[in-house]
Amino acid sequence: MLASKDFVSPIELIATTTAFFDGEIDLDPASSENANNVVQATRYFTWQNNGLLQDWKCRNLYLFPPRDVLLKAEQPKPSVLFEKNLQYKKSAQRVWLQVAYKKWLKKEFEQAIVLITSTDVALLKTQELGIDVPLCILSRKPALLTDDADLKPVKNTRVYGFVFYFPPYTDLDNSVRRFYNFYSTLGRVYYQ
Repeated sequence: MLASKDFVSPIELIATTTAFFDGEIDLDPASSENANNVVQATRYFTWQNNGLLQDWKCRNLYLFPPRDVLLKAEQPKPSVLFEKNLQYKKSAQRVWLQVAYKKWLKKEFEQAIVLITSTDVALLKTQELGIDVPLCILSRKPALLTDDADLKPVKNTRVYGFVFYFPPYTDLDNSVRRFYNFYSTLGRVYYQ
């Protein structure tokens, strides 16, 4: 079952993302009421309405996928007849990143910032899935918060932060330069 509680994004990353998106995040497809107190997205989906199955039409979105595992029944069905999509137990971050990538290719949203804390997903699965977009590797471990009303800092997290940027198809060069200018303050930015 999809997790009802997970961690909330670091405030520093949300501040950078909000500024990068000119002051407003349109959509957070994997959120909670507590998390949205930090993210302040105009629209958000909680685990109850499963953002994987929702329409993501928007200008920009911020996504910090849950860090649990998704069973076969919780994963989106293949969208194309005869598409090879082995549905076995998978990392939720892998599934969410793959769905975000597919929705970006279909131009369901203009641009997105995606925070991944699974090193395996960020460094290996992206290559396996052919996801080649600008990336910022955070210089410090992300200061995650608890997903409760107090939003307390999580102590002793053993995760690293990987920020992927799905840029708009128009004005690509300027958008990637802006990503570099904003996110290089948080870590090392890689792009082609």
